Amino acid sequence: MSIATVSRVLRNLPSVTPETRERVLLSVDALGYAPNPIGQALRAGHINAVALLVGDIGQGWYASLTRDMQVLLEREGMDLVLFNLGRSESRLNEVVERVISLRLRAVALATSDQIPSATIARIWRRLAEAGIVFIAIGHRVDGLGMPSIVYDDEEAGARAVSHLAQRGFAPIAYMGRIEKSMTGQVRFAGYLRGLIQNGLERDPSLEWSQTDSFRFTAGYNTMLDVRRRGVNFRSLIASSDELALGAMAAALDLKLRVPEDVAIIGFSGLEWAGYVRPALTTLDADTAAIAEQFSIGLKSALAGSSDSISAVIPRRLVLRDSA
Repeated sequence: MSIATVSRVLRNLPSVTPETRERVLLSVDALGYAPNPIGQALRAGHINAVALLVGDIGQGWYASLTRDMQVLLEREGMDLVLFNLGRSESRLNEVVERVISLRLRAVALATSDQIPSATIARIWRRLAEAGIVFIAIGHRVDGLGMPSIVYDDEEAGARAVSHLAQRGFAPIAYMGRIEKSMTGQVRFAGYLRGLIQNGLERDPSLEWSQTDSFRFTAGYNTMLDVRRRGVNFRSLIASSDELALGAMAAALDLKLRVPEDVAIIGFSGLEWAGYVRPALTTLDADTAAIAEQFSIGLKSALAGSSDSISAVIPRRLVLRDSA
């Protein structure tokens, strides 16, 4: 029996008789043979894996995205390789070169950081030269011909303002206008649009910026600071659940009632945000939908399609006790 025949059986190709296929499979089972993925990669010119590049692995949303991406890719017979960028553009460049050297199939760039379009375009071209599929998650770059998957964060921000205004929770503050964050800026734009739609005046004293963090400590410290300065507000929208939960903890430490004294809405839909008390109202993030759209785009690209996918996923307002 030739090596070529055995190879055809292991790859489940036709042109092999049922009797021969059975003999090969019995021999494989008896010998305990398992295919060598490294050898397969060398022959094929690539490893059947996708690199997921995340901005900050410590944020809960990235953990959810990683889980759902891995489940879906394994269903497609592919592996996931995770890289934490640590919000560093130089780290991003290093990881791209490493992905190329590893001969992976695709790159999913998932970060809220404000990366220049020229940088993303350069990375896209560099990966394309190496035959590696590139899809951006969180950056809308389809206008430049690059595939991207994003949430409709501007609409979600406006909807959060409308919810608070209709419940009489004005003045409404915004926490998380982070200059280095594309996501924070888009959500803030939604907040401004919501003020206009509801006939509310913009007040710069209610727009709170954090240096570079969507995390708990930033939310906690910001709430303490604005209360110390006597800023008047009735509710706030935080651009992440972590910021919102930090702000809520500070409010409770200050003996404020939530939502009676201050109503709070977050972004991201972290599962455990529903198990704090009071439970956090949030604009959810369907990471399974992100993974599904990525799979569709990846299969299309690997099949040779030149179409650039552009998926915009809506957010659902999950009403709980905090607002």
